[in-house]
Amino acid sequence: MRAALFSSNPLCVECERLGRVTLATQRDHIRPLAEGGTDDDSNVQGLCHACHEAKSLAESKRGRQRAQWGAQ
Repeated sequence: MRAALFSSNPLCVECERLGRVTLATQRDHIRPLAEGGTDDDSNVQGLCHACHEAKSLAESKRGRQRAQWGAQ
């Protein structure tokens, strides 16, 4: 699945959006599985390592906030 994604879309979608050209190295779920996302082609995108790390940190922060609000 990863190879097929990079074959059809070799560039990081976030970098492209910002006008940069960077090869994608990470297969990323647009809507995370932990937030109800699916593991099908419509919910995946290619990201470079830096963009994937930034997105993962933001998702982790949201998860911690949900847990905090749920515990109150």
